Parts: sequence; C-alpha cells; structure tokens
Amino acid sequence: MTGIRKSFGPVEVLHGVDFAVEPGTVHALIGHNGAGKSTLMKVLGGVFPDYGGDVEIDGAAVPLSSPGTALESGVAVIYQDFALIPELDVAHNIALGREPKAQFGLLPHRKLRKRSAEEAERFGISLPLDRPVSSLGVADQQLTEIVRALARNARYLVMDEPTARLAPDERAHLFAIMRSLTAKGVGIVYISHFLDEVIDVADVVTVMRDGEVISSLDVAECTTDSLARLLVDDSEGSIAERAESDQGTRIRPQKALVVDALGVSGRPPVSFNINKGEIVALAGLVGSGRTRLARAIVGDVKSSGQVSVAERSLPRRSPGSSAAAGLLMLPEDRKQNGLVLSSSIRSNLQLTALDRSLTTAGFVRRRRRDRLVDGLMKKFQIKPNRPGTIVGNLSGGNAQKVLLARTVAANPTVLLLDQPTAGVDIGAKAELHRQILDLAVDGCGILLISDDLDEMLELADRVLVLVGGSLVREIGADEIDRATLLTVISTGKVPTS
Repeated sequence: MTGIRKSFGPVEVLHGVDFAVEPGTVHALIGHNGAGKSTLMKVLGGVFPDYGGDVEIDGAAVPLSSPGTALESGVAVIYQDFALIPELDVAHNIALGREPKAQFGLLPHRKLRKRSAEEAERFGISLPLDRPVSSLGVADQQLTEIVRALARNARYLVMDEPTARLAPDERAHLFAIMRSLTAKGVGIVYISHFLDEVIDVADVVTVMRDGEVISSLDVAECTTDSLARLLVDDSEGSIAERAESDQGTRIRPQKALVVDALGVSGRPPVSFNINKGEIVALAGLVGSGRTRLARAIVGDVKSSGQVSVAERSLPRRSPGSSAAAGLLMLPEDRKQNGLVLSSSIRSNLQLTALDRSLTTAGFVRRRRRDRLVDGLMKKFQIKPNRPGTIVGNLSGGNAQKVLLARTVAANPTVLLLDQPTAGVDIGAKAELHRQILDLAVDGCGILLISDDLDEMLELADRVLVLVGGSLVREIGADEIDRATLLTVISTGKVPTS
C-alpha cells in the first residue's frame, strides 16, 4: 500500500500511508483508536473504494473496488464484529457464498459439511461443525471466520483485535494457529492493543498516529515500554501511578451493593457485597458465569436470592427498575446491547438522563441537555468533539467512552462493568481507567468484570474469583501477584509455593 489517502467529506483521515506485508510473516499494526488502523484495513478489504494511492498484491497493481475484489485478490479481513450468521451451523457458515451446486433445487448438505470439515482439517483447526454459531464462544467464532477466509484461498489475512475477548488458553491456541499459517506462507496483519502479545507473536510492527505512520520496526528491536512510549505521552503518567495515587482518596462509608444467596441457572448461590467507593473485580475464565451473574444482579435474567442497593432491597428486579434504584450495568457488547449506532453522540449521551433531569412536562430542555452533553464530551475526551457525529462512525475507544459517559449521566450508586476496555487502545484505556477511578472517588460502588489481569490488579480493592459459577476465593489486590491470580482463576486454588 503506497501513499494511501482517505477522506470522509472534507476531513482527510489517512495522509499518504505506506504499509507493506511480506508473505509468511505477522505484521502488527498498532495505534490509538482513531489513529487510522481500521480505516487503512477497510481500504485493503475493499470497503472504501474511494481511496487515493496504490495497492499492489504479489507484484500486481490491484484496484480494490469492493470486498469481493479484495477476496479475489487474496485478501480477507476478519473484523471485531464477526460476519457470521448465528442461526446457521459452523459448516454452513464456512461455506457461505461458496455452497455446492444445488441438486434438484436442494442444497447438498452432506457434501457441504464434508467439504467444510476437510477445509478446517487442512488448516489444523478443530470445530463443532454441526452446532449453530450462536451457541459458540468467541474463540470458536473467531476460528470459524479464519477457516472461512482461508477456504477462499486468502493469502493475506487481516485480524482486527482477535484476542480482545479470549481467555489466556484460547489466545495461546490462536497464536499457535497463526504460526502454523505463516509457516504455510500466509501473511497476517495483526491489529492489537496488547503490546506484550505484539512482542510475542509479530515479526514487524507499524505504529500509526493521526492517520500517519510514525514508525515501522522489527519486533526484535522493540520492548513493550518502547512501543508504549510511541503510543502514549509520558507526561500523562502511567495507569498504575494514577491508580496508586487515587487509592488513598477513596471513601467507604457504607454498603453500596449487597448480593445475598443469588442463584443463577442452577448454579450454587453467590453472596458478596461492595462498599461505596470500592472497586471489586470479578475474575474467572470465559464460561465461569461472570456475565450471567451480573445480568442476574440487574434483573436481566431470572435468579433466586436478594439484591440490595444502598441498604434498600430490590425484590422485583428488571433492568429498568434497577436503573431507577441506581444500579446500572455497562454491557460487554457495546454495539449489540449498549449503543444506538445509527444515532448521534448527543442522542446516546442523553438517553439515561432524559427521565431524571432533562425533561419538563414531557418536553426536552435543550439548553440543559446541551450543557450536559458538552460537559460529558469534555470530561471523557470524546473525539471528534462534534455532538452530531454518528456513534457508528466512532473508533472503538471513543464509542466506549460514550457508553460510560452515558451511564455516568444517570448518577449510579452501583455500576457493573463488563469488559469495559476490551478492544480499545492504550490511550483510551488509560482515560477509561481514570474515569472509573473518579467514579469510585465520588462514592460509586463498582463491580469490574475483566479478562485483563493487569487491569484488575491496578484498579480493584478486592478480587472475587468465580469457578464454574461458584465463588471460590476473595483476595485483597495487595496480597496477590499476576501469576498467582492466574493460577487461582484457572484452578480455584492458591499455589503453595
């Protein structure tokens, strides 16, 4: 890719970018959300045909006019939001768009399944071919996308944040598959915000900032610290430093949340509490029941037991009644369950505050609304600073800031955060952490669900470990290191040495 330029209206977002990938290598692409990484890859994937510059694939000039053109040229892009059909099984998703010729008007399902099985086996990937995609975990959905892409003879594979929601063992499995693919000559573009993973899996790393390439380096020359310095202004200070400075200012005058014998889906009842101004992390492997437990607390799924907010019992919980009582949840999937992607930043930010402070006699008080929206956008550093911007056009980090800001507008007493920084860059992550700490300083009780061990250790006052739906350990964050926490999450036991 040479001299790539892309504009949205009068605003140019890619400023003559050069980017090259060699066959049989992993080329990491990193940068803040909004740096232009995804836009550059959408040009490569044929999504934005109105680009400037030139693209050559295997030595031949290729005008990327559509995703179909990109696929025909050997390029497949796996986006964060998978392009799978949930109702179809794995075999039919792999064959999507390449179904065997119908016989007497009927699709030969047995032949299709056999071919999909052979394709998965050829790439060394094991999948439950007969199960609907909707029943799979994120890791198997990711692998389904990979097999489907490679089955279309993709020689260059773009993976956008592939490990953002994977457990540690699933990440290791994915990396092993990536290495086997590069050994067969596949070139991989790996977009990630996990710098330690970049060092582990990539051969080359390119850093982007504000639509330009800042540097391209052999990974052997890099450390996580050197990459972080390219991404983040040192004057901001580290997340850990801010977390440490804020720990002493927290207040814990009374209980914010009490969960008493809460039983979900036949699993053992769980009891715990969170004080005002306290951040409690809920740790566990994917499938341990963390999200389902959080949804049960706010009344989104059926459960037994009791939940109290600020010493007030909530006997008949629903998401609406819980929110009215000051108990809110930030969902894991911001696009499916959190944001209205087709609406503006302004419309999204005002949603939770409409009933409480922005309406009189059913009419929206526009000046008050505009002051609220402007204040939230400045506080959370949402970019671009234009309230009319459609949320679906924002980078992942800025979209997540909108979701958290909207929740803060409702003045929660208790906030349940499910993967609050998944898929965001290191700069946006630092800003989100600062906002979470500020909420705790203001007295909000926070339950943090995260697959990022460092995030839990930096932010949490206590860590609750869930194994198979059971609460097996409660540990003070100052009493445990990263390796020990990983062992407890994996086994439910504290190592003896």
